[in-house]
Amino acid sequence: MALADVDEDVLEELLAVALVQATADEVTPPLGSTSAWNPERIAWFRDYHRAAATGLEGPAREKTWAVVAGGTVVGSVRLKSVGPDAVEPNAVEPGAVETGIWLATRFRGQGVGRLALQLVADEARARGFAVLEASTTPGNKAAQSLLASIGAELIFEGTLVKARLLLR
Repeated sequence: MALADVDEDVLEELLAVALVQATADEVTPPLGSTSAWNPERIAWFRDYHRAAATGLEGPAREKTWAVVAGGTVVGSVRLKSVGPDAVEPNAVEPGAVETGIWLATRFRGQGVGRLALQLVADEARARGFAVLEASTTPGNKAAQSLLASIGAELIFEGTLVKARLLLR
């Protein structure tokens, strides 16, 4: 289990997995005239990962990695700066970074997500962040369970469930 930088080759592997093993709504914002994969969503996917390749210090203030299990790309995980200096409307506190993850359907429920989140938490800790944050919906019990499995505190706020993990 490892995280791999997303270069052009890895990006194409990641896209191929997403097209077959994830719904477009799990991986991209609503774009185009359909909720399925379409040219607009595919272009967004590529642009998003290319922008995030510049890292947390780059213009996107975000870094994505491919999740690799058994030598196969199986999903993606990210960190995004959300502290007050990041000019984010949902910023909670200084030293915070946000994470998000998606996995190919056939790799869900096997501990891959937990390991990937632990690796990204280690990455955030090594970069000096104090808090790892995430959010999901009240109906996404799998994400809530995954976040709790790494020790995150879950905070239920109406239509949002926020997760908070202290890294220090």
